[in-house]
Amino acid sequence: MAGNGLEPVVESKAPEAPAGVRSARPSATRATGAEQPATSRRRRSRKENPEPSVAERFFLAAAANGDKPALDREVASESEAIVESFRTGVNFFKISEFRTRAEVSPSGDPILKKEAVKNSDHSS
Repeated sequence: MAGNGLEPVVESKAPEAPAGVRSARPSATRATGAEQPATSRRRRSRKENPEPSVAERFFLAAAANGDKPALDREVASESEAIVESFRTGVNFFKISEFRTRAEVSPSGDPILKKEAVKNSDHSS
C-alpha cells in the first residue's frame, strides 16, 4: 500500500457473546441505566467489634512441664494476650468453651452434639 499519510480507519468490533450468555461489559445495544429495572442488592452491615458467640478465654503459658500445657495468668482479651506474650516472651493459649448435649435420632440412636457456651455463661 502506498503511504500518502491518509490510511482508512478500520473500526474493529468486539465479538458478540452467544445468545443466552450475559457479559459484565456494557453494550451499546443494551438498555441505558434509566431503562433497566432496579436491582435489589444489599450489602451486609459490618460491625465494628462483633461480639464473639463462643466463650473464648486467653491465658499466658506457664513454664513448660514436659508435654502438658500449663496455664499461667488469664488476660482479658486477645490483644492483651498478644502484647503480654510478646513482652514476657512466652506463648499464650486461646481456649473455647463448649457444652455437650444428647439428642435422639429418628432411628433411636443417641446423637451427641456440642454447643458453644456464650461469654456470659461460663461454668468455671
